[in-house]
Amino acid sequence: MNLVKSFKNYLQRKSIADQLLYGIMAAAVISVLFIGHYWTSLETRRFKKQSEEIRDRFVNSRMDVVKDEVTRAIGFINYNRSLSEERMKSGLKQRVDEAWAIASNIYEENKATKSRSDIEKLIKDAIRPIRFSNDRGDIFIYTTNGVSVLLPRSRHRENIPSLDYRDQHGNYVVRNEVELLRQVDQGFIHYYAPGKDNAGDSVLLKSSYVRRFAPFNWYLGSKDYLEDFEKDMKDRILEYLSKIRYGNDGYLFVNTIDGEALITNGIKHLKPQIIYSSRDSNWIQVYKKQVDIYNTTGSGFIEYQFRRLLSEDFETKISYLGTVKEWGWIVGTGFYENEIESFIRENRKIMEVQIKTVIFHIVLSLLVVLIFIWLVSRWISRKFSQGFAIFNLHFRKAGLESIEMNQENLVFSEFRELAESVNAMTEELDSARKSLVKERSLLRSLIDSSPDFIFFKDLNSNFVGCNKAFADYLGIEERELIGRSDYDFFPKEIAEKYHQFDRRIIADRIPVRSEEWITFSDGSRRLMDTLKVLNSDSAGNPIGIVAISRDISEKEEIQQKYITAKEKAEEADRLKTAFLANMSHEIRTPMNSIIGFSNLLTEEDLTPEDKAEFIRHINHGSETLLSLIDDIIDIAKIEAGQLMVTFEPYNLREMMDELYHTHAELLKRKGKEQVNLVLESEQLPGGDVILTDPFRLKQVMTNLLVNAVKFTEKGSITYGYKVSGEFLHFFVRDTGIGISSEGIKVIFERFRQDNRYGIKHQGGTGLGLAISRHIVQLLGGDISVTSSPGEGALFSFLIPYNAYTAYTDISSEKRRGRDSTFAMDWSSKTILVVEDMESHYNYIRSALMRTGLNMVRVSNGQESIESCLNDHQIDVVLMDVNLPDMDGYTATRKIKAHRPGIPVIAQTAYNLPGEEKRSREAGCDAYISKPVKLKILLDVLGRFLDNKK
Repeated sequence: MNLVKSFKNYLQRKSIADQLLYGIMAAAVISVLFIGHYWTSLETRRFKKQSEEIRDRFVNSRMDVVKDEVTRAIGFINYNRSLSEERMKSGLKQRVDEAWAIASNIYEENKATKSRSDIEKLIKDAIRPIRFSNDRGDIFIYTTNGVSVLLPRSRHRENIPSLDYRDQHGNYVVRNEVELLRQVDQGFIHYYAPGKDNAGDSVLLKSSYVRRFAPFNWYLGSKDYLEDFEKDMKDRILEYLSKIRYGNDGYLFVNTIDGEALITNGIKHLKPQIIYSSRDSNWIQVYKKQVDIYNTTGSGFIEYQFRRLLSEDFETKISYLGTVKEWGWIVGTGFYENEIESFIRENRKIMEVQIKTVIFHIVLSLLVVLIFIWLVSRWISRKFSQGFAIFNLHFRKAGLESIEMNQENLVFSEFRELAESVNAMTEELDSARKSLVKERSLLRSLIDSSPDFIFFKDLNSNFVGCNKAFADYLGIEERELIGRSDYDFFPKEIAEKYHQFDRRIIADRIPVRSEEWITFSDGSRRLMDTLKVLNSDSAGNPIGIVAISRDISEKEEIQQKYITAKEKAEEADRLKTAFLANMSHEIRTPMNSIIGFSNLLTEEDLTPEDKAEFIRHINHGSETLLSLIDDIIDIAKIEAGQLMVTFEPYNLREMMDELYHTHAELLKRKGKEQVNLVLESEQLPGGDVILTDPFRLKQVMTNLLVNAVKFTEKGSITYGYKVSGEFLHFFVRDTGIGISSEGIKVIFERFRQDNRYGIKHQGGTGLGLAISRHIVQLLGGDISVTSSPGEGALFSFLIPYNAYTAYTDISSEKRRGRDSTFAMDWSSKTILVVEDMESHYNYIRSALMRTGLNMVRVSNGQESIESCLNDHQIDVVLMDVNLPDMDGYTATRKIKAHRPGIPVIAQTAYNLPGEEKRSREAGCDAYISKPVKLKILLDVLGRFLDNKK
């Protein structure tokens, strides 16, 4: 207790700097001692751990080495064993082939000069001394009848029939060889026979190779025993294994399961050593461990005591054993443990030197650290003393004058922070003012940069400020606005409305939002969305009103566009409904005529004039219905972007004449003979033939003329064309009911008609003019109309004028020649009609009956192919495209593949863009669409039948 009190008194007498110095030094000394002890202990443990790791790595690496050596040796043995039989057979074949070559050479050299007996003697004398395979092997000769000719080791058995010779197991040796050579000229025979050096009962595998010698009806052969061959191979393998060395003194040893040592200490015994007769008890015990491995796992490690080579001392040895059980061999190698200890001792000496060096470095480093800490502590103590002195001097001066504390001589951050706190007390008011100015400037910049109107009012609705956008709108400066009210800038009724909003906000404390149109100084009107909210202080007391007014004119425009689009969509839906209703009317009207007059035709007692009239009405209804379908298809093509034009030479004058006859007849049929139809045209500079799409051009003119006929009750209809620069100007002018200005805007749109004044329209779908306008644009021009109600209408359009002077028209002559529909005689011609629909075939048959044309009908594509291949009287094929088994185009390709010259006319109800091109690609020679018109059918058939001989 007294010690603690004394220590406390001692500290009270010392300054903070001294106490800090002594405290740091004490902590440093304790830390250095602890770190040094811990570091040394750590290095010692690391040394021990490294020693164990070195031992383990060395043992494992040596074990891997000896295992690899044994594995390679056994692999070498097994590889040679697997080839023993093949090598024996290869040696036999090589020796017999060599002997056969000797015999053949002797025969060829002497057959012309010596007798057969002399040649036979030469051959036997040359082959008899041949020996091989350590003198085991020789060459024998027999005749193909089984008579021995040459037996080098048994001359007394030569020239004796041997077919009945059998070995001790009853095998007919010679007979087997003779039977083999009756099938082949050479080959191997495997059988069992007693071993050459074994008189016991064991049976060893033997192989023989024989080869026919044709000149004398001999065969040459030789044999060998597998056991004898393997015995030689074992000697070679042991010789190889005894020479294997690895590492410093590594070698292999080989023992047998019968207790024989074949290789010991890497040396091959000339004669196997009997281990159990060696009287070496240690060797016998080691061998028993090897036998245990042989009888159990077949391979593995064993540890035992054994004499090192050239030493009488026993040392611990670790060996790895492998076995070759087919030969009863135990193969192994090993290493001595004292090799590890010597290696570890060498490494331990090195590591002891290293650890001493490390400990020396640790002590030296800790000493340097201790000195550094003492110097740093002394410096810190001195700086502490200086800092306290500066503060002491500043506080003394602060009572006399207001100065800022100089921080340059203060080293520590705590002292500098304390100095900053002192200086902050003198700068607090100035800093607050600057901050307030900065925030107000930032707020003003944000408000003035906004394009929205922003203004502020007090509770009396007087302005207290605004942004630049609002001041510019009023045309004054902000300072001129302050203190004034809405009555100073706006009309009374508007100012009163603003004041009501202000009073509501103050009373209800609920924001007010309004929209209004205002006029700017440049005269533009903008829709403004104004939001007014109550402005309160930090205590929640209201102090004024804040308002923001935003330009939402673009948003309003978008909404108006949306409303307009919605109205258009509703109008389109209404038009679609009207179109469907109108379409129902347009379809039912001609259908009514067709069905009604068809029923009337079934009545009896009809005069020929009545029948002709009924048929005329039926044809008119059919043509009207077909025209309606064509219009619907064309408008669908236009919407899909698939309506196309095809330019070709055409006589414009003929087209106009044809239009005249057609529509003059139409006026007559409608009972409008009082309306005059007038054609006005002028001579074209390049002739009447132009390059255009005649079908589409005629379609446009027909649509315009039909409309003129429909809406003209008296007066005239004038149509024609004239040249206008590089264009052709077509026109249709009538004196009908005319078109209103509203109607002119919509008549070229789909499903739209001019239904002014409640007048019921004259029929139609509202598609004709829309189709016509699109066709004219495809032809390179545009269409327009000029009209007033009650004064008729003038439709005109321009298309490029493309004269075609190289055109010779013979179509008129052809048509004139066929004006009489049934004037042709085709009784010598045959047509194949491919049609699965009974009704359509009946129409074709009835239409062509009076031409005398012979007709053959099939109902599917396969039958059409067979008919064309089998009946060569067929002159032309009328092919329906849509057939049940295969389409008409596929059938056409197969017909053309066998009869390329036969004309094929495709008929289809598809009438889709590209359909005619598709038919041409399939090989069709012509193309007509359903419903098939008789005149067109006759024209197309005439192209192929009139010129066919």
